Amino acid sequence: MSYVSFSAASGSRSFRLTEMRNGPRLLGVLLLAAASCHFGHASSNKHYKHRVPIIDLRGAEQFVATVQEEENVVSTVPDLAIIPETGPVCSYAISSVDDFVPFEVQVVDRYSGSAIIRVKDAATLDCNKPEYTLTLSAVRCDDEATRSEPVTLRITVKDTNNHAPEFDNPWYTFTVEEGKKDIKIAVLNATDKDCGHPFGEICEYEITNGLKELPFSIDNQGVLRNTAPLNYSHAKSYILTIVANDCGMRKSKSALVTVHVKEACLQGLHNTPEKVIFTPGNGNVRLLPNAETHFCDKTSCDVDHVELTASLQSTGGKTICTPRTAFNNDSMQSCAINPQTADLLQDVQSNDSAEKNEVAPADSWQFDGSKAYVVNPNKIKDLIPDKFTLSFAMRHERGSKEEQNNKQNILCESDHEGMNRHHFNVYIRHCKLEVVLRREAGSSPEFRAAEWRWSVPQVCDGEWHSYSLMFNSVDDTHLVIDGEIVKASERNPEILDDWPLHKPGVAKTRLTIGACWHGRQQTFVQHLRAQVASMHLLTGQTESTKAIECLHQCPEHLQYNGMDEMREGMSTSFNKEQTSVTLKAKSIEDMQKMIRKLAYSNNKDKPLMESRDYLVQSKVVCKGNTKIALPDFTGKVVIEKEEKLTLSLSGSATVKTDQTAVKTGTPMIPDIRITISQTDKDGNEQDVTDKHKLDYCKVHLKPSRDMDLEYFSSPASLIASLNIEFEHDKEGITLSGDDEVSGYRDILSKIHYFNTRPETYSKRLYSIQCGMRHGRIASNEMLVSMTIDPVPMSSPASSALHLVPPPAVASVPSVPSSAESAAGLDSLELIERHFEPAFDQLGASRLQNILEMDLPRPKALLSHHGFDSQQGAIAGGAVAVVVVVCVGFLLVLLVIGVLKMRDTPIPSRRRKNKRQDDGMHWDDSGMNITVNPLEDMERGGGQVAEEEYSEDDEESSDNER
Repeated sequence: MSYVSFSAASGSRSFRLTEMRNGPRLLGVLLLAAASCHFGHASSNKHYKHRVPIIDLRGAEQFVATVQEEENVVSTVPDLAIIPETGPVCSYAISSVDDFVPFEVQVVDRYSGSAIIRVKDAATLDCNKPEYTLTLSAVRCDDEATRSEPVTLRITVKDTNNHAPEFDNPWYTFTVEEGKKDIKIAVLNATDKDCGHPFGEICEYEITNGLKELPFSIDNQGVLRNTAPLNYSHAKSYILTIVANDCGMRKSKSALVTVHVKEACLQGLHNTPEKVIFTPGNGNVRLLPNAETHFCDKTSCDVDHVELTASLQSTGGKTICTPRTAFNNDSMQSCAINPQTADLLQDVQSNDSAEKNEVAPADSWQFDGSKAYVVNPNKIKDLIPDKFTLSFAMRHERGSKEEQNNKQNILCESDHEGMNRHHFNVYIRHCKLEVVLRREAGSSPEFRAAEWRWSVPQVCDGEWHSYSLMFNSVDDTHLVIDGEIVKASERNPEILDDWPLHKPGVAKTRLTIGACWHGRQQTFVQHLRAQVASMHLLTGQTESTKAIECLHQCPEHLQYNGMDEMREGMSTSFNKEQTSVTLKAKSIEDMQKMIRKLAYSNNKDKPLMESRDYLVQSKVVCKGNTKIALPDFTGKVVIEKEEKLTLSLSGSATVKTDQTAVKTGTPMIPDIRITISQTDKDGNEQDVTDKHKLDYCKVHLKPSRDMDLEYFSSPASLIASLNIEFEHDKEGITLSGDDEVSGYRDILSKIHYFNTRPETYSKRLYSIQCGMRHGRIASNEMLVSMTIDPVPMSSPASSALHLVPPPAVASVPSVPSSAESAAGLDSLELIERHFEPAFDQLGASRLQNILEMDLPRPKALLSHHGFDSQQGAIAGGAVAVVVVVCVGFLLVLLVIGVLKMRDTPIPSRRRKNKRQDDGMHWDDSGMNITVNPLEDMERGGGQVAEEEYSEDDEESSDNER
């Protein structure tokens, strides 16, 4: 429907017909507006009370408004107003189908109806309700019932980035198996309470601690992956901090992600060191202190037991101790083998070299049944006598029957030419080791032993063995195999007798190895099929059995340090040389404990090798005897050269004391310092005291101590807590045991010196010295001089008892008051003064035992300034109690005796020849007796009566005589 709209322009009147959509209701309004323009401009602002306000939409169908979530003023299009002639309006009424309308309208100009739409103070907008559709009516000022036609107001709430993204959880934990790459670990999810794009959407995830080059990545969808294979031994877990960004680039709080690395089950030993360091002189070093044994087939194998074998291996040409290497030069030198012993395999000539070219030495010599070597004639110039020692290492197989029937010569001395006589030879036949030693022409024509046949299994077992033939004479022979003497029996060895050889025309012989030389045919016969590693001959004398045994005592060996922790099902077994050990356990866990106790040791002070390899082989035996071998492990022991260490002692060179302190115990070396230093490559001295231990320390008096007067004390409780033993002799004190430097220092600083008669010495000199590395490193000898000053004599006024001139009757000795005791001698000093001779009669051994115990000393030997008994080994709690009880008993007897003397007449003269029957001599030279002369006056007789009484008593005494 159309209607006419009029508008007036300035200075003219014109009319425009406009199609309106509001219907006939606005037609009257438009006609009125046109009429008002006709009557002049002055009448255009005139309001009519009977008119209804008309909201000016300016051609729009409705008001469209927008507002931000965090704003409170609504922006409308077009601006809210009325047609001016229809006003004034004082308010706008807002209605909605909703119960609560969060908006209100504030009128700015009542005539134009201009107003602002605001968010109520109590209201909060949220993009979750993005739109409001309201109905708006203008209310006339003087008549609230007069309202405009309602118009629609559509308000859109625009989102703002007022919320940060949030993860579902603040902390995530995942587990990844080691060794795998590009694994989808997890998908992290974060949300944003903002609405839609861009603020309500998550556009990016990032790892914020990625600067540490962690092997992880996360994409924009939150998928977390590992970018490299994870290694359990390198890191058992990782902690990541991850944030999410919305599309408005607002960040979330960090979420913590823990990724645990699951160790892949790899059978065998793990956590094994590539090498361990062994320092000579330090005992031993554990090979696998933290090793772990893994077994992955637990579901298919019911474990019965586990076996593990560790063995030392040859390294860099340095073989381990085996019978093959028993006679090497290093061992022979360290075992003091006779220097006249000749190495027969040195400078030998081969039968293939026409006796011209020398053969280079080798670790072992292979004799294949055709080779033979001629011993250098300069090695053995004379015939082998009947007193000799032949040592060699050999490995020989059993061979065929035909080979067993033939002689296989190891060493043979035969005629050089013309004849084929065997003067001496050692050979194998029928798997017996046989020796022929013929006496030469000119020997006594006796039928004596000339051939010995030992039947021993080692000859043909195909293993390396060492052999030593020790001939003191033809009647005194011994065979030593692998360091052990073969026990002789009636039939082993078999001994055959023979006559001496006939006198030859030519006496020259040839000594050969691996065959026998026949001079008549000028050829080698009876060849050996075996391997020989060494051959040494000593003629004219025999080697000592101890030296041969020493050759087979390997300085390198394995140790097992867990014998005290063995349980049921555990066992260990070593080979003879202790270069190989086999461990058995019931479970993988027990085997893991056992292998950590394996150790390497080398007894040589200066080992020649720089390293030693070792091989560990293990297997799991399932029930049903199924065996599953675990991967082998090869480790290395690096043998360091012994460090050049300096052990030094320092402290006060003089100690000043007095006789009282010496009698009660005075420290000998209270401020001793023990330092171990080492010079580095740059020549700088480093303190390494805490890294090493001492073997011993000794304190010696110079001259030796008087065993009856001088004693030492030591902190027994401290010694008991350490691995140190305390010994004493006439020279002084010796502390021994492998322990820390601090332990030795504490003990030495608490050693006290005693002298029961301190006046015997005015000065005492003693030395202190310590050692380490089994005594190979000794410290300087520290000399200390102790000066013993005399003690000034106490004045008579300081005595607790005083001597009073001669009354004949003795009264009870006066007891000093507490003040007098403090000023003069205390009770202990009184006892010491009166009973010192009795203590001098103590036996030396008894007092020494007292001083070595960590108990309180006798009170008579201890002043209140003396050495604290709880810190020294000055014992004798029980002795102290006995002494105190005895002294108290004597004092009681003394008091009773004095009291009786007061009531009983005492003769003035006594028998001079009368002795005490109890054998106890009372020395009262140091005792003061105080008598009271008034007591005699009270008895009424005075001095005259006493004299008469004394004469009668003397007469009666004479009559008794």
